[in-house]
Amino acid sequence: MMLRNRKSMTRIVVMCCIAALTACAGIAQASIAQAGNGGSDEHCGTQQRHNFKKLAKKLGLTDAQKTQAKAIFQGNKEVVKPIITNLHAERKNLRALIHADTIDEAAIRAETAKIAGIQADLNVNRAKVNAQFRAILTPAQLAILKNLKTDHHKKCNQKDEVPSTPSK
Repeated sequence: MMLRNRKSMTRIVVMCCIAALTACAGIAQASIAQAGNGGSDEHCGTQQRHNFKKLAKKLGLTDAQKTQAKAIFQGNKEVVKPIITNLHAERKNLRALIHADTIDEAAIRAETAKIAGIQADLNVNRAKVNAQFRAILTPAQLAILKNLKTDHHKKCNQKDEVPSTPSK
């Protein structure tokens, strides 16, 4: 009985880890796309250009700043592309391990750790690119950007909140 409960708990923990990694990966990919680093999909490229144009307009970027920002984001694409390719390959490996006929807990944990490391690399890269972008902004533009991010976080938090049901 104790062994069955332990196996069930292990499965639950693994599934929770996978769910958390999937959520983090989705957030990271959305962030990368938002920063102008996304994949090769034609729609994604169009969406990124649209987002950049909106951001540039809200911040009141000069033509020189737009050129600098585009250079930052374009240069970063070459850095991120192999990392994203590696991430997709490792996720594919993890899916294969999860759906295998026999469960290899150590292999699943090792693959999950690899994915977490790649995700960390992407997050560090994102922070560096954001710092480079902020470096070309004026103090007034930085204040606007900070307000935009605060508003965005508020919207995201509202979506995450579970609506309470009225008590009778």
